[in-house]
Amino acid sequence: MTDVTTAMGSEQVLGKAIAVRIRDLRRDQNLTLDRLAKLSGLSKGTVVSLEQGKANPSIGILCRLAAAFSLSVADLLNDEASTVRLPIERTETRTLWTSAKGSFAQLHSSTSGRTMFELWSWVIMPGDVFSADAHSPDTRELISVSQGALSVVVGAHVVILSEGESARLVTDQPHSYAAASDVPAHFTMAVLERGGHRDPGHSSTAAKIQGPVP
Repeated sequence: MTDVTTAMGSEQVLGKAIAVRIRDLRRDQNLTLDRLAKLSGLSKGTVVSLEQGKANPSIGILCRLAAAFSLSVADLLNDEASTVRLPIERTETRTLWTSAKGSFAQLHSSTSGRTMFELWSWVIMPGDVFSADAHSPDTRELISVSQGALSVVVGAHVVILSEGESARLVTDQPHSYAAASDVPAHFTMAVLERGGHRDPGHSSTAAKIQGPVP
C-alpha cells in the first residue's frame, strides 16, 4: 500500500511539472491552445486542464503531447532536452502509471529527440487492464514476460504470453495488456516510435507570422 501511495504522490508531482512544461513549450513553439489540441488529438478542455495542473496525464496523453511538440516522452518530462552525447549516460526511472489495484508502469530510459526509443517495465495486477490508443504509423514494441502470464490485444488479434515468452508488436492501432492468470504479470517493453510530426502548413516561419499566443 505504501508503494502505491508513493507512486500516486509521484503522479501528482508529475502533473504539476508537466503543467509548467506544456505551457513553456507551447509558448516557445508559438502554439495556441486550439492548435496544440489539434496536433495532439486532445480536446481543448483537456489541454487547458493539463496546463493548469488540474489533471494528471496518462501515458497515452504524454505520448500525444510529445508527438505534438516533436519530442520524445523523455524530453517532454525533462526541463530541456539532453545535449550531451557521452558513450554512457545515466537516466532517471519515472513511474508514469499506477492503478488502485497496485499495477504500475515505469519508464527507465529513452533516447532524446523526435524518435522515441524507450525501455519500460510493467506490473499488471489481476483484474486490471491497461488500454492504449494507436501510436504513430509502424510503431514497434518488443515485450518479454518475466513472471505470470500476460494477455496482449492489438486490434482484433489476441495472444497469451506465459513466463519466459516474448513477442513483437505493431501498435499503430488500439491495444491493451492484462494479467492472464490470478497472479501479477511482470514484463519489460521496448518501444520504437518515430517521432511526432507537424502538418506541412505549420512551419516555424508560419508560427512566427501568427504573433504571440495566449
